[in-house]
Amino acid sequence: MGNTTSNHPQITGVFSEYSFHHKNCLISSHSTQRKILKAASKGNELPHRSNRRFAPNILKSLEFKSEGNHYIQMKQYKKAIESYTQAINLYDHDSIYFSNRSVANKLLNRFQEAKQDAQQAIKIDKCNSRAHFLYGTVILIEVQMFPDITEALIKQAQLGIEELEKASEQVKQNKNEQKNKLKVLINQNLAKGKRMIYLIRQEIDKRNILSLKQTLKDIAHRQHQQLDWNLIEQNIHKKTEIILPEYFLCPITYEIMDEPTLLNSGLTYDKISIQQQFKQNGYVDPITRENIDPLGLIQNIQLQNGIQQIIQQYGWIGIENEKDYKAIKFE
Repeated sequence: MGNTTSNHPQITGVFSEYSFHHKNCLISSHSTQRKILKAASKGNELPHRSNRRFAPNILKSLEFKSEGNHYIQMKQYKKAIESYTQAINLYDHDSIYFSNRSVANKLLNRFQEAKQDAQQAIKIDKCNSRAHFLYGTVILIEVQMFPDITEALIKQAQLGIEELEKASEQVKQNKNEQKNKLKVLINQNLAKGKRMIYLIRQEIDKRNILSLKQTLKDIAHRQHQQLDWNLIEQNIHKKTEIILPEYFLCPITYEIMDEPTLLNSGLTYDKISIQQQFKQNGYVDPITRENIDPLGLIQNIQLQNGIQQIIQQYGWIGIENEKDYKAIKFE
C-alpha cells in the first residue's frame, strides 16, 4: 500500500496545538495553574463555571497530555496513545486530546482509530485544523486500500479533499509558525489527493474504453463491418501528459509554490519558505546572497495565475511521478 510509512519528523513536529512541559515541571505555582485552566477552557463547549468544577481533572489531564507529547517526540507512539487516553478519560471535552491521539494512531497505521479520533475532535471543535487534516488524509489512505475501482471511490476521495480544503482555509491566515508547517503538509496532501483522483479517473476511462471496444466489436460483427482498430487502440492507450514548468517550483523546497513571492533580487520563492529563511539567516537571498528589502516583497500574481490555471485544467498539480494511485505516500 502507499502509506505503510510516512514522513514522521514532519508530522510529529506539528502535532500539538499548545506546548506544555513534561509533567515533572508542568505545574510550578498557583499562577501557572490559573493560566493552564484558562488555556484549557478556551475553545471548550463547557461554560467557565463548569470548568472550575472540573479543574482537578483538567489539570491532571493536561499532565497526561504533556506526557503523550513527550512520547510522540520520542517516537513511542503506543505509550503516547496510553497517555492521551488517560487524559481523555479524565476530561473528554478537549478537541486537542483527540487530534493528538489521532496523530499517534496514524503513525502506527491504525487508520480506523485515527479516523474516529479525528471525527471526535471535529465534533468538539470544528476549527481544529489538524483534525480536519488528519480526517481528510485518512480518508484518502482508505481509498488507496479499497480493492475495486469505482465512481464511488472518486466520491469518497473527494470527501477527503474537502476535509483538507477546510483545514487549508483555517490555517491560511494564521501566522503561527506551527500552523505554517501544518499548511505545508496540507498542501502536499491536497496535491497528492487530487493526483490520486486523476489517476483513478484514468483507470476508469481505460476500462470504459475497453468495454466500448468490445461492444463495437460485437456490433461490427453482426453488421459485417470493419473498424479502424488502430485508432481505437490509440484512444485506449492515450495518456495526458502534464508539462510542469520548472519555475512553478520553489527553489528552496522544490515543491509547487502556493504563494509565489518576488524579491528585489529578481527571484521568486514560496512565501512561507522564504520567510523561514529570513527568520533563520536574515534578509538575504538564499541563492544570490543579495540583501533583500523586507518591505519590497511582491506577490507574483502572473505566476500564481499560471499555477492556478494548470490546477483548474487538470484538477491537480504536483511533482509526484507515481503512475499507480496506490503508490502515492501521504504525509
